[in-house]
Amino acid sequence: MRFMTLLAAGFWLATGLAFGGTLSLEDYLNQVRSQGPDYKSFQASAEGLEKQSHQQDLLYAPQLNASYNHLDDQQPQANNPFYSTHTLADSFGVSLVDKLPFGPSLSVGYAFNNINLNFPASAAFFLGPNNLTSYYQVSPTASISIPLFKDFGGIQTNAGVKKVQYQLESAEKGAAFQREQSLFNAKMAYWNLALVRSEMEIRQDTLARSQKIWEWTKRRVARNLADPPDALQAEASVRVAELDLQMAVERERSSRFQFNRFRSIEKEDVPEQLGSLEDSLSALKVAIPDAPPARLDLTSAQLTAKQQQAAYDEASQNIFPDITAFASWRGNGLDPNFSPANDMALQNNRPTYNLGAQFNLPLDVFTASRVSEGYKKNYESAQMAFRNKEIQVNQDWKDLAEHLQDIDKRLVMAAQIEEIQKNKANQERKRLELGRTTQFQLLSFENDYALARLNRLSLVLEKLSALAQAQWWLAGEK
Repeated sequence: MRFMTLLAAGFWLATGLAFGGTLSLEDYLNQVRSQGPDYKSFQASAEGLEKQSHQQDLLYAPQLNASYNHLDDQQPQANNPFYSTHTLADSFGVSLVDKLPFGPSLSVGYAFNNINLNFPASAAFFLGPNNLTSYYQVSPTASISIPLFKDFGGIQTNAGVKKVQYQLESAEKGAAFQREQSLFNAKMAYWNLALVRSEMEIRQDTLARSQKIWEWTKRRVARNLADPPDALQAEASVRVAELDLQMAVERERSSRFQFNRFRSIEKEDVPEQLGSLEDSLSALKVAIPDAPPARLDLTSAQLTAKQQQAAYDEASQNIFPDITAFASWRGNGLDPNFSPANDMALQNNRPTYNLGAQFNLPLDVFTASRVSEGYKKNYESAQMAFRNKEIQVNQDWKDLAEHLQDIDKRLVMAAQIEEIQKNKANQERKRLELGRTTQFQLLSFENDYALARLNRLSLVLEKLSALAQAQWWLAGEK
């Protein structure tokens, strides 16, 4: 029964997969890109972080501020004819504010008030007929402030912008590196399933060969042309082949789970037939440059070092005193009608100028200096981590290039060994038919041939893995 089960598994492998059609590697990767949870998660993270990395640019973006206010004041006043009994005021203002990257902050604006005052009747005698009880007050404005010491030239502000920007860019490169790694893992899942299915075919073929030898040996024992131990040896060979096939079937089932996970399928079945490893190897062309690639994880480490440097530059400014010079101008127009008030304000007939400076000195300079030194240590640590990552990438790339050359040499030797083992097994089978060798010798040769086939396929997978790794690392060059 066990033999029939394994035979059925072999038949399913040989014929059943054909009904599902052939799934190429590229089609499988398209499924991974469109529905794979790992890939889509890292892709969304990379895209989101890339967009977030521009958020600090808003600090230098001009802002338009506008406001409107209506006042209706009827609160009781003291018995004084000079106090209005009812005040109506409409105020409107608009301003454009901008922070420049090299330090200064600018503001230009325009505002007007429409004021209406009601006085007691007795106030007319004291105030006279020319008193303004309804008028417009118009005020165009312009101002500038310039840091002269701390944040001079916008150093601290720019450092704060770069700190956040580099942090998000580093995270984006890290997510992109993981995204490409998920594609590498998906490729390996495809090739691992293809390998174990090829192994099942080989194990099935070995089992069939061992079964024939066992049947042939049993007939010879029945005719007293061979001893019973020969039949036991042949039967043991069949049982070993069954065990090898059973283990391959189990590995194939596990590989199917991993294969489907990358394309977000929870079912165990993979009805599609996969391309052979040899076809994948012939189709996979990767140019291996001499210079190490700008790997995404290396770029991430570099950006982390820049982020730590920006954090240090920002913190180091807190040691210095803050001296800010400012200047402003305001036009003034006042008239019962809006147009004359507006003309008066814009003609600069009655301006208001304001010049000044503000000085702030942090008294706990020692704490600020200590904090700055801590940020400096973080920067130095990030620099050393980047340098170590750079050395690692260079070594990895050199090792990968030499590894590919070594695999090519081993593949040539493995193909030669496989052909030799195949011819040796076939010739030994003919010798056994002529009674010129033992079935034990043939079984040994059959096992050698099966192992040679598996060894060559393992080397093909090893080269595919190395080429896919090169593609993964070269993704940062795009």
